[in-house]
Amino acid sequence: MTEGLLEGIRVLDFTGFLAGPYCGMFLADMGADVIKVENLLTKGEFCRYARPLEEKTGRSMYFGNLNRNKRGFAVNLKSEDGKKAFAELVKSADVLLENMRPGVIKKLGFGYEECKALNPRIIFASISGFGQYGPYSSRPGYDLIAQAMGGSMSITGWPGSEPTRAGMAIGDMMAGMNCCMGILASLIKRQKTGVGQKIDVALVDSIVSGLEAKCMQYLYTGKVPEKTGNKYISSAPYDSFKAKDAYFVLASGTDKHFEHLSAAMGMPELAQNPLYKNTELRKKNADSLKKIIEDWASDKTSREVVDIILGAGVPAGPIYDIADVCNDKNIVEARDMLVKVPDKKAGEFTVLGNPIKMDTYPCTYRKSAPDLGEDDVDIMKELGFSDEQIAAMQADGAIK
Repeated sequence: MTEGLLEGIRVLDFTGFLAGPYCGMFLADMGADVIKVENLLTKGEFCRYARPLEEKTGRSMYFGNLNRNKRGFAVNLKSEDGKKAFAELVKSADVLLENMRPGVIKKLGFGYEECKALNPRIIFASISGFGQYGPYSSRPGYDLIAQAMGGSMSITGWPGSEPTRAGMAIGDMMAGMNCCMGILASLIKRQKTGVGQKIDVALVDSIVSGLEAKCMQYLYTGKVPEKTGNKYISSAPYDSFKAKDAYFVLASGTDKHFEHLSAAMGMPELAQNPLYKNTELRKKNADSLKKIIEDWASDKTSREVVDIILGAGVPAGPIYDIADVCNDKNIVEARDMLVKVPDKKAGEFTVLGNPIKMDTYPCTYRKSAPDLGEDDVDIMKELGFSDEQIAAMQADGAIK
């Protein structure tokens, strides 16, 4: 088996839903020993039972994708033996990742200060809706709230339409990736200092950081950005367009692009037209230019149009639905974005591939998501507990 980039790093993934498990998934794919910690009293995290379910095993496909490559540890932290077991686990860990509402993990006895006392090297990473401090910190926060209060819904959709969330849970995923970056940077710094630190990532902050030019527009002009559909405000033609059978996208970002596009359309004169001869004019007259392009594309399929435009060296692409994505050879085969992980019940389980491609230490797919508390006994033995102690803890309901 290929050595993992993070081999030797132990992560306690005490998270649920999407942002935290997504962060832990990246670390696990890169070879870390990620232990999925779950509440034994509630029979694990909510998403363990989320649909759709895999037919042969009844496993949640949502849970299975986000928790592949992780080991499972179920514990009752209301039990003294459970607290003792988890304390030993904290002592053994490099990272503790949690996404409970601020203050909850401290009430359980394992806030940052408590974990730091047990293990000064611990990197304690928290993901929440609004962060660990500030007037909104106690509010519950989910992706929809983050997209709403982070500003992205106000700029998504068509002019005159109601605010629209992105089709993906971008707040959760951006927060998960930001937290992953913080953890990796902290691991590097800890090599020099020998001590860990606390990481605080908020879903809303993550959305705000992604507003880029939109926020800059308001800060330096006072103009509040509005919804523009698929049209970019910085260039044209840079939008979605209708062909005979379907829509496609075209991203002509420079004057040279537009010259090539005009020639490919058989209308080289467009590049010299007073309405379209430079970027500013094309932005101003984007609607009339869109009509010209769609008239030209109206007797061609979207694939034919894309081939013509790409042949001219101008960025373009078809608009895929999920079936198209899952059957595209470049995405699925060449880039390994659908992969199989071994599963002891079903034989194998299909999950989404990791987008980080590395040469010497590639991401690997070693095992499917764990059953609830699947590895409790093995982990307790690794921590030095005897068979008798483990059996007593199981009888007490402290561990699975």
